[in-house]
Amino acid sequence: MEPRKSPTILTIDDEENIRDGLRMFLEDYDYRVIEARNGQEGLEIFAREKPDLVLCDLRMPEVDGLEVIEKIKSASPDTPIIVVSGTGVIGDAIEAIRCGAWNYLLKPIQDMPVLLHAINQALERSRLIIENRVYQEHLEEEVTRRTHALQKAVKDLNQSNVKLKNSEQKYRLIFDNLQDVYLEMRLDGTITEISPSISHISQYHREEIINQNIDKIFPSLRDRERLFDRLRADNKIYDYELHLQDKDATLIPCSLNASYQQGSEQTGDKLCATLRDVTDRKLAEAKIQHLAFYDALTELPNRRLLLDRLEQNISRARRYGHYGAMLFLDLDRFKNINDSLGHPVGDSLLKAVSAQLLKDLRSDDTVSRLGGDEFVMLLSDLGNDPTVAAARAQQKAEHIKVKLSEKNMIDGHELHITPSIGVAMFPAGKNSQETGDDILRYADTAMYRAKDDGRDTIRFFLPSMQAAADNRLAIEKELRHALDRGELSLNFQPQVNSRGTILGAETLVRWKHPEKGYISPATFIPIAEATGLILPIGEWVLQTACEHLKDWNNQGLSVHHLAVNVSPRQFRQPNFISQVQTILDKTGADPRQLGLELTEGMVIDNILDTIEKMEALKKMGIELSIDDFGTGYSSLTYLKKMPLDILKIDQSFVHDIETDSNDAAIVDTIISMATHLDLKVIAEGVETKYELEFLEGKGCPLFQGYLFSKPVANETFVELLKTGKTQG
Repeated sequence: MEPRKSPTILTIDDEENIRDGLRMFLEDYDYRVIEARNGQEGLEIFAREKPDLVLCDLRMPEVDGLEVIEKIKSASPDTPIIVVSGTGVIGDAIEAIRCGAWNYLLKPIQDMPVLLHAINQALERSRLIIENRVYQEHLEEEVTRRTHALQKAVKDLNQSNVKLKNSEQKYRLIFDNLQDVYLEMRLDGTITEISPSISHISQYHREEIINQNIDKIFPSLRDRERLFDRLRADNKIYDYELHLQDKDATLIPCSLNASYQQGSEQTGDKLCATLRDVTDRKLAEAKIQHLAFYDALTELPNRRLLLDRLEQNISRARRYGHYGAMLFLDLDRFKNINDSLGHPVGDSLLKAVSAQLLKDLRSDDTVSRLGGDEFVMLLSDLGNDPTVAAARAQQKAEHIKVKLSEKNMIDGHELHITPSIGVAMFPAGKNSQETGDDILRYADTAMYRAKDDGRDTIRFFLPSMQAAADNRLAIEKELRHALDRGELSLNFQPQVNSRGTILGAETLVRWKHPEKGYISPATFIPIAEATGLILPIGEWVLQTACEHLKDWNNQGLSVHHLAVNVSPRQFRQPNFISQVQTILDKTGADPRQLGLELTEGMVIDNILDTIEKMEALKKMGIELSIDDFGTGYSSLTYLKKMPLDILKIDQSFVHDIETDSNDAAIVDTIISMATHLDLKVIAEGVETKYELEFLEGKGCPLFQGYLFSKPVANETFVELLKTGKTQG
C-alpha cells in the first residue's frame, strides 16, 4: 500500500512572523506548508502547487485577501479557504464568507488547537464534497450508459424483429419457389411437410401430398426402416438415387440428400430431405458416355471404341484361327473441298461418306471415323485361309472405292471424291503379338503408300512399308536437332541468261547428317512440313540467305535476285510478314534483291489472304515468283489478281520438250502467257543444248539447271560471282 500523502497548506500573509508560526505549528502535525508574502504571490503559488487548503490574511498590499479568495474560488471551488486576519470587523468576516471563505479566525491565534480543528474540519468537508461530486458524476454516467444500453437493446430488438420477419418472408419465398423439393417425413412414412415444387416433378399439388404416406410418390422407399437405420448410423445421406412416381405412374429419376433428426416423445424422429429431378443429368451422362465412344458428326464409333472392338477381334481370330482385316480410308483432296466450299459442305460430305460405308455392312463389322477425313472399316472373320481372307478384303476395298467415287450431290454442289485405302490383315500368325494399335498403324502406313502411289488406290501393308515408316520417324527425330547442331547449310544454284551471265540464284537447303551423310531434301522437307519443323527451318533459311546477301554486297559482288522458297505452312503464319521485315531489319539485306518463291497450290489456297500478304511483301520491294508453274491448278483470273513478278517453268516440262509435243506446247503457252501478263520467266532443270535453244527460241530469257551449274556451297558461289559467269 502506498504511504498516505500529507495535505499541502498554502499560507498567504504579509507578516513573516505569522507565516513562520503557522508553518512550525502545522509541520508538527505532518502538514506540508508553502508560504506567500502577498496576495499576488499567493495566487501564483496556488496556480502552480494546487494546495489542499489555503490560510489567507485579508489586509495585504497589492492584492487584498477578498480578491485572492474570489480568484481561488473561481479557479477551484472545492478548495477550502480559512481567513486568518488581524481585523475583527464583523463586516470583513461576512464579506470573506460571502466571497467563499469557509471559516474566519482572528490573529494572533491564541488557541492553536482551534486552528487545527478548523483545518481538519475543512479538509474533511472538502473530501466529502469531492467524493460526492465524483459519485454524482459516476451516477450520471451510469444512468446515461444504462439508458444508452437500454435504447440500443430496444433498437436491436426492433431490428431483430424486422430481420426475423424478413427472414420468415425470405424462407417462405424460397420454400414456395424451390426448384428442388424439400420434405419432412416421420418414421411411419407420413409426409408432414413438402414444398410446392413437388408439383413440377410429380404433377401433384402440395396439399395432395401432405399427411399422405411416402408410398404414394416413392414406391421404392417402402423399406423405410433400412433408410432410417442408415441415417441413424451416418446422420446424413448424399445422392441417394431413387425413382419418384408421378400422377401418370411415370418413374422420374431423382437424387435424395437427407438428414436424420431425433425428436421428442410427442413429435418423434423424422427425416428432412431435399429431392432433385436428375432426368437432365442422366441424359447428359448418357450423352457424355456416347461422346466418349462415338464421333459427334457422323455418330460412328470413334478410335476408342474401334480399338476396343479390334482387340476383341484379334483375340477371337487367334483363338479360332481365322483372319480379319483393317481398311484405313482417307479422302483424296478433301481439304480443297473444305477450303473452297466451306466446312458445312465438307461436314455434309463426311456424313454422306459414313452413310455409304454403313451400307452392306455385316453385323460383326465396324465402321469408324478417326477424325478429319479418315475412316476405318474393321472386317471380322474373313475365313481361315489367309489368301482367301486377303482377297475378300481386297474385294470389299474395291467395292468401297467404286461406291465413293460415284457422283455426290451435296448442298447443291456436284462433288467427285476418291479414297486412298490401306489394308492390314490380322493376325500376322497364331503366335503373333500385334496389338490393336499396331494393326491400325499398319493400315495407316499402307494408306500413305496408296497416296504416294497416286491416290485413288488400294495398298496392302507390307513389313517394308513399316520399315519406311520407322525410318521416317527416325529422320523426324534427327531433324528436330539438326538446326541446333549446325547440320543444315545453304547451297545456291545460279540463274543465268543464255550467255551464262549470273543474274540471280535460288537458295536450296542441305542437311548433312554426321552419320548418314547428305539426306535428300525430297526426304526431309515433306517430313518438316508435316510436323511443323518447317517453321523454324524456314525462318533459319530466310535469315541465313539474307545474311549471305548482305555479305556479298559488302564484298562488292553483284546479285540482282536471290530466291528463297517459302513453304505453305510458313506462308500461312499470321506473323509471316512481320517475321520477314524483322529479318530484313536484323540482317540489313536489301529487300529489292530478295525474292520469295511460292508454290502454285499455295497461292490459290485462301486467295484473299494470299493476295493481302503478297501485296505487303511487294511494298517492301521483294520480288515474288510462282515455283513449278504448270503442275497445279492456277487459273488465269487468279494470276491476273496476284502481284507476281516471275513464273518458273517446272523442270518436268523442260525435260520432255524434245520428245513430248504436249510438254513443248505447255512450255510455249506458259512463256506466251507470261509475256502477255508482263511477267519474267525462268525455266528450271535446263540440262541440254536443245532445251536451251528451244526455250530461247520461244522467248524465255532466264535459265536454271545443270547445263550452267549445279547447286553449290557459298564459297564456290562467291567465286562464280567474282567471274560473273557459270562454268557450265
